[in-house]
Amino acid sequence: MGKEILTIIPNPNKVLIKITKGNWNSVFSKYIKDKNGKEVELFIDIEEASGFERRFQQNVSIGKVVAVGTNVAGVLPGDMAIIDYVVTGTDDYTVGFINGERMVCIDAETKYHTEDSVPNLNGMNTYNKGDFDEISLLYGIVRDKKAYSRTPYVFLVHENPLKLRATASGSIFEEMETMCTRTVLASNEGSICKEWDRVVVKESDITERITSDNKTISVVFEQDLIAVL
Repeated sequence: MGKEILTIIPNPNKVLIKITKGNWNSVFSKYIKDKNGKEVELFIDIEEASGFERRFQQNVSIGKVVAVGTNVAGVLPGDMAIIDYVVTGTDDYTVGFINGERMVCIDAETKYHTEDSVPNLNGMNTYNKGDFDEISLLYGIVRDKKAYSRTPYVFLVHENPLKLRATASGSIFEEMETMCTRTVLASNEGSICKEWDRVVVKESDITERITSDNKTISVVFEQDLIAVL
């Protein structure tokens, strides 16, 4: 009798991801190549990032893509997926366990409203055409030492938002940036920016995604980018 093979075919618009602790450890210490071919850390250690602002903290999880829906582009089986912590924080996305490893299935694409809402009693629209309808919890993937964010996300190189300033008298103090310039770590196809571009963004629009072992990656919605330098 031949060996039984388990086959799972996800919804055409979804990806099936296997979550294991081994995946987390391997990617949280992942190195990718910059534009000069130099290897740099994908996730930065929080302990080394003084000035980290906890109010912007949200967690991430990591998994291995097992299967991809027929309508999904830009994701392949074997990719390492960077996903929102909500996926593993509840059972809503869990489809089962195989050999003790959790299998989750999530939408790969962000959905947008295709028309304006009906005005409410105040004559205002609840949403407009082009606004987010359902935001995908798949932030991006890592493949062959290269990170790819998914629409509408852009990954930025983490930098300390606290900057040293000097008064006219020579006193030194720390000041939180309100408008900052950051380096793009990964963007998506069709994005207004590409990896290693410098972009201008409000510090308050940057969210730090945190891994289980206190490493961070900066994420921003592409629509919040003010300028590409």
